[in-house]
Amino acid sequence: MSSQPAPGQPSDLDLILALDDRWNAAYHHRDPGRLDAVLADDWLGFYHDGTTVTKQELLTGMQTNPTTPLIFERHAARVHGDTAITRGTLYAAGTRVQSFLRVYARQDGHWQAVSVQVIP
Repeated sequence: MSSQPAPGQPSDLDLILALDDRWNAAYHHRDPGRLDAVLADDWLGFYHDGTTVTKQELLTGMQTNPTTPLIFERHAARVHGDTAITRGTLYAAGTRVQSFLRVYARQDGHWQAVSVQVIP
């Protein structure tokens, strides 16, 4: 359950924002090794057309993504106990590509991404 952190310790929201930034950086650099640690083993992604993607499919697919410069814009972040969400938009070469809702969960004392919903 979320509570006030000890002095000098990051809050749950701080931890989620840092984890979300790690996701963005890993994706920007097309680095599946860095993203692997952010995603839970049972992570699932959901796309607007009903397609689902597993963690392994996402990590493998990252290696074939074009090297277009990416910019991530975060619109919101909320923590609800042992669950958190972030919402944002992805731009490639200055053009809006998609918006997304990421879901994080605290499991065994640490936060990991468990899902994403992507919309055009």
